[in-house]
Amino acid sequence: MSSDPIVTFAIITDTHIRPPSGDESSPFPVNDLANGRARFAVASIAGHRPDFTVHLGDMVHPLPHLPTYAEAAEEALSIFEPLGDNVHYVPGNHDIGDKPMAGSPAGPVTEETAGLYKRFFGQDCSSFEHAGIHFIIINSSLAGTGNALEKKQRKWLERELAEHEDKRLFLFSHYPPFITSTDEPLHYDNYEASSRTWLLDLLEKHQVEAVFCGHVHQFFYNRAGGVKFYCLPPTSFIRQDYSELYAVEPAPEFGRNDTGKFSYALVDVYDEGHRLRVIPTEGRTLDAGEGLAIDEPVAVRPSPTTITAHLRHAWARAVDLPYNGPMEEFGRKRARDDYPLLRLWQMGIERVRTPLSDLVDPEYGPRIRDWAATGIRFCLFHPGVPSYELWRECKNSSGFIDAVEFVSGTSDLSDLADELAQFDSEDGPDVHIGKFHSSAHEAKSGSKFAHSVSPGFKWTEREDLLASLKAADQNGVVKEISFQINLEDNLAARLTEMNEWSDETRYRTQAVIRLATSNPAVSNFDDEAIDERIQLALQSVTSTPLVSLQLDVLSDVDRGYHPRYGLIDRRSNFRPAGRNLARL
Repeated sequence: MSSDPIVTFAIITDTHIRPPSGDESSPFPVNDLANGRARFAVASIAGHRPDFTVHLGDMVHPLPHLPTYAEAAEEALSIFEPLGDNVHYVPGNHDIGDKPMAGSPAGPVTEETAGLYKRFFGQDCSSFEHAGIHFIIINSSLAGTGNALEKKQRKWLERELAEHEDKRLFLFSHYPPFITSTDEPLHYDNYEASSRTWLLDLLEKHQVEAVFCGHVHQFFYNRAGGVKFYCLPPTSFIRQDYSELYAVEPAPEFGRNDTGKFSYALVDVYDEGHRLRVIPTEGRTLDAGEGLAIDEPVAVRPSPTTITAHLRHAWARAVDLPYNGPMEEFGRKRARDDYPLLRLWQMGIERVRTPLSDLVDPEYGPRIRDWAATGIRFCLFHPGVPSYELWRECKNSSGFIDAVEFVSGTSDLSDLADELAQFDSEDGPDVHIGKFHSSAHEAKSGSKFAHSVSPGFKWTEREDLLASLKAADQNGVVKEISFQINLEDNLAARLTEMNEWSDETRYRTQAVIRLATSNPAVSNFDDEAIDERIQLALQSVTSTPLVSLQLDVLSDVDRGYHPRYGLIDRRSNFRPAGRNLARL
């Protein structure tokens, strides 16, 4: 990507503004904060001075058939006024009516509701251009209706894409076509199957670059047919049904007031490609007439960090949410927590560590490629030397796999000599060597013992390891060695020692910075200490260029062995250390 974007536009979604006089369209207390939260987001967006702003829908909360709709719409337009005239509105189901679905909690879109929408927000489907890029807005509430309005929109969209296929294309839809899989069953948060297939085929045919959606009040990222799909978080409230994604108690109001997730977005479009920046608002509010005193947005074009983050948790696995109304009372819905990916973007972390087995897993493998399409690179690890078939997969994926770490169970590598001698490392990722350091390797003192395994060689093993590696690796397959640095170790001194050792040998070193002690029963829940340790590691980067940094861990390990906080918590919200990384 070039250093400067050719276009930067803002996206806000699901503000759910209510009339100043009040209404009874929501029984949840958090909805009373929606107007103030929208004002804060709008003021913050205005400070960035984007080329234009797109609202992805649900500008208001009262539905079109309610008497408070008009007053809420007028209030919304007043709140959005600081954004100027260059605001484009996408009809949401609260603005124009629900898509057709049995058991839907609100009335469907009709010609009457479409007319009411146009009175306040303009055409329900439209297009515009900026800097030679073509942007298209559709009315997703029509998907699957089969009525004249949907047929008219289909013909218009087909013509619109065909007439502008020589341009870069972006599309905006309130409902996402899907949230996890292109063949998922119909639920409240996607398109009906036939209309979904029609749209996905059309987008692929005309090579649309990206689709931006709202509605789900959750972040999702997907790809299909070369098209990137982003579902963006709201400013108002979080859908509490998605709290089931997190292995922890829900945020306040049963998950509805999860302040770590409220946000708006900026999209930087470059000569080639684009970059999404999601800016947290954290539920902050402004009263009517109140100005923005100070705004410290997180994730404003962060510089890439040199950290490789450990993905210990199930980062790609979709789960079945409980059937629990009003939306999914009669069927299950599968969803996946994509916030770890978003947090990596926000922190500028572009490299992650995960098992090599993920590459060939039917669920993880495609997600590795999806993440790679956003610039994320992978360091994979595997017990011993991988099979020919696994290594072939690595070579075929070397465009986004930086390295594969062969993990030994001992510092004596003689057992690997025959395999390393025959190993074909040409045209593949770099090969690293690491260790499953076991408590069995520790010196014994009486009956004192604690079952534990951790990644990386101990620093005290380095000389014996070096001799063993040189003997076993005659062809110089291994390029880098992983050493663990525990919480009780002097981090700055160890990084300096590692850099000097690398300078003396032909091997680069990798520092596995563990946010845990060597004792598996001792926790580290000290956010301040963790933040200080990470900052210290980053400050050493320029003085220790031969050392790479791994951070163990990205997301809290708050149960099991070696419990410790990470960069994000179990709801995938920022810990203080993560917030500071995002501000660098």
